[in-house]
Amino acid sequence: MFKKMNSVLTLSALSFTVLLSGCGAGTSSSTSSPASSKPEDTAKSAVTAKPAENVKLVFWDENAGPDRTPYLQEIISRFQTKNPNITVEYVGIPFSSAKQKYDVAIASNDTPDIGGVTGIWISDFAAKGALLALDPFFDKWTDKDKITKSLVDYNRTLVPDKKLYQIPGTMYMDVFWYRSDLIKNAGLKPPTTWNDFFIDAEKLTDTGKNQFGYSIRGGSGSINQLTTAMYAYSGVEHYFDAKGKATVNDPKNLEFLKKYVGMYKKYTPTSDITNAYKEMVATFDTGTSAMVQHNFGSYNNHLQSLGEGKFASTILPKSDTGKTIVAPTANGYGIFKNSKHPQEAWEFFKFILSSETQAYWNEKIGQMPINVDSLQSDYVKKSQHIQDGANVMADKNTVVLDLPIYLPDYSSILAQTLEPNFQKVMSGTMTAEAFLDGWASAMEKAKMEYDKGIKK
Repeated sequence: MFKKMNSVLTLSALSFTVLLSGCGAGTSSSTSSPASSKPEDTAKSAVTAKPAENVKLVFWDENAGPDRTPYLQEIISRFQTKNPNITVEYVGIPFSSAKQKYDVAIASNDTPDIGGVTGIWISDFAAKGALLALDPFFDKWTDKDKITKSLVDYNRTLVPDKKLYQIPGTMYMDVFWYRSDLIKNAGLKPPTTWNDFFIDAEKLTDTGKNQFGYSIRGGSGSINQLTTAMYAYSGVEHYFDAKGKATVNDPKNLEFLKKYVGMYKKYTPTSDITNAYKEMVATFDTGTSAMVQHNFGSYNNHLQSLGEGKFASTILPKSDTGKTIVAPTANGYGIFKNSKHPQEAWEFFKFILSSETQAYWNEKIGQMPINVDSLQSDYVKKSQHIQDGANVMADKNTVVLDLPIYLPDYSSILAQTLEPNFQKVMSGTMTAEAFLDGWASAMEKAKMEYDKGIKK
């Protein structure tokens, strides 16, 4: 099983609140690099440098909160025990404000030494010259072959120069979490087909008991989940066609969107229109909603709230084409170019990627390790949702959606245009057709500008 899972991880990467201090490394650990220096030159010189004494690194956690912060602080403590000359200052940032904080820090040359960089930010940060190219470090690392190769290879495709600016620390994909106790009591089937999903959403709704069949994420982060569900339903295999036209407004995607939004306030809570992650998960864990869509990462929340046996998951169902369309994500870390201590930052990087740390971290957050040795851990062996994901990725009928997260404007289009427009669709002030057509147009424009920039 686990040899199989190792190969599955290689396949799977073909796609993809605690504020403890102010700005980043600043004068303590960072300074502006000379204009003539290049990120790769800085990295090459750091590889051969001797470790400095009593170094302080500033580390930004881009998704801080009680579900993550204590475990990252434990990892830092373990690292400092093994490396007494290196102090790591943890700075926790709520995800909702992380991108803005990074943008301000980059503009003012006040970035941390190392920080969490989601896959969707790689292209943007690299284009701004904020990240250090990690190739000189990674290429000389004796354990580099233990890191899932295709994840690393995929990250190189996200930037025009094909360099490595981020290395993942975890991988996950979306599932339908469902209340197995409620499904069983209602005599229904788990949502393993799209027909089951829509039937369950209706049959599990009892407004008299304040129970709804499903919860739509309408607030922050809504578009990532909508994209995954929409393409899983439609079976459309590419985000752009051969002519560079976006496929988001494909008729089958439109068909899904109308069905999906049609559940709002009928089989879902009214509050869904503004609900982000925490609110959505709360509806599930309290029994207000019997099903939600989210990734592996919410497993521990459900386990703590519900206990074993009351919930389960399934990968989003196959489309009518017989294909399973998935969009796995690999989030990780980057070293910032302004760091005065890139070699020590790399030592911390290696510790994060080690088998022991990978097993510990991913068990605590309920996601999939990227170090193949950690796939032998007891956590992986007992995790149904991770094994299901591995099996789906090994299926020849599974297609990984090629999300264009390399587009510098991708994340801003999602947050600034699509999220508020999706809320308009939910409220009935914008048609599904207009929403998808505007979405397609914005992405086509972003791609055209990106392609022009590469050719220059």
